This record gives sequence, C-alpha cells and structure tokens, in this order.
Amino acid sequence: MIFKNPRWKHAKPSNVSMFKVMILFFAAVMPFMVLPFFVASEFITMAVRRSAPAAAVHPAFSRYARRSLPPSAEIGYGYSVVTAMKEMGLGLDKFGEWAAEHPDSAIKHIKYMTAFMQRDVAGIALFIRKSNKRIDEKTAWREAAALVHYSAKYGVPAALTTAVAAAESSFNPDAVSPKGASGVMQVMWNIHNGLLRSNGIRAVPGKNPLADPEHAIAAGCLLLSRYIRASGSIQKAMDRYCGASSTAYRNKVNVNIAKFANHQALLFD
Repeated sequence: MIFKNPRWKHAKPSNVSMFKVMILFFAAVMPFMVLPFFVASEFITMAVRRSAPAAAVHPAFSRYARRSLPPSAEIGYGYSVVTAMKEMGLGLDKFGEWAAEHPDSAIKHIKYMTAFMQRDVAGIALFIRKSNKRIDEKTAWREAAALVHYSAKYGVPAALTTAVAAAESSFNPDAVSPKGASGVMQVMWNIHNGLLRSNGIRAVPGKNPLADPEHAIAAGCLLLSRYIRASGSIQKAMDRYCGASSTAYRNKVNVNIAKFANHQALLFD
C-alpha cells in the first residue's frame, strides 16, 4: 500500500531534522555576525561625542538644555532675528559690537537660543521700539535678549515679564519712582538687595542701583518667579509685585500681554 512506502514513511522526520539544523546554525553563527555591528556602533557614538563642536557646550546652550528646551536645529541667527535687524536697518555684525561693549550681556546668547526664543527676542526688540521711540536699538535688543534669557532661567513666561516691563517703565532703564523703585522693572533695591546679590545681580556703582537694563530685568524676572511660586497664581503674583491688590495694575499688565501677542501674530504668523 502507498502509505507503507519507505520514502513517504521517512519524509516527515527528515524535514524536521533539517529545520532543527538550521535553527542550531543560526543560533551559533548569528551572534558573531551581529556583535561587530553593535561594537562598531558604540565606537562611532563615542567618536561623535568626542568630536562635538565647542559651541554645543556653550554655557547658554547648556542652560536651555537643562531646562528641557529643544536646541535650535542649527546654531546661529534665525529668520526672525535677521528680519528684525533688517527692519531696524542694522546688520548682524552689531551683535558682536554690542557684546564687546557689554561682555555680560544676554545678546551673546541669542544665537544659541531655540528658534522660538529667537522669535520672542526679535518680536520684543521691535515691540520695545514701537512702545517707546526714545529707546535706542542697542538698548532695545539688550532688553529683549535679557527678557527672554532671564524668563527662561527663572521659569516665567516672557510675555508676562515683557508686559510688566512695559507697565512699570515703558522699558526706560533710567526710570525711578518717588518711592525709590528703579530700572526697567521698577525694583526696590533697598528692600531686595540681599536676594538679588545672592543671585549674582549687582548694583551699578554711582548710579541708580538698577540702571543697567539687564540687571534690572534679571531682578524683575527673579522676583516674579518667586511670587508666582509662593502664591500659585500669576494674578496674585502681580498684586505682590505691585505692592498692593490693584485691579487697575492687573488690567494694565493683561492689556500689555494682549498687545504683545497681537504684535507677534502680525509679525510672524
């Protein structure tokens, strides 16, 4: 009978044996084929890390990276910054010139910022000039860079700090109130100098304590961040910043936020 044919009788065991042989072969050989690729990949990764450009570990770049902000695809000045400078009739070489005049300026960090942060800097610089024609271009860019830089450092929305600066002084670095508040953000140096000094914010010798616009902005951003954390509310933080519960002050800041948002939308959206 056909099912007793020896050829058919042994066909199934023969196929199973061959399958087992193939499994054993791949189990024995595959590790030696795959392992070199993993080793090579690790060496390539190590080489790339060692050969990374120095700019990748720039202090500003590192600060933004530690705060989980995505780095720019390419380190350099983005479209928004280039466009804003052109609108002011200036070249990018001005940034180097201004940074040389003010070595601690946040201007030197602009090209290491994310594209979104650069967009904010460019928009704020134009917003400052639009709000107060007496502010020169260099001061506008210094203030804009500082507002974005220190807002990121202290975890405060840049739109809020910009709106507060507009409400407090109209971005005037020489502003002094009858009560002694000074600078762009109208901070009381005699009250907060201990906190400010401990955070590296120093007074300008022989002048209004916070006459340097970037020191003043750093001070204001620091205080706002403290007040927001303490109160858990931006509205309550604004009351404390103002020194009293003031609906008029809150409304003024909120209107400035809306104006800045509209300004940004018209420029870049």
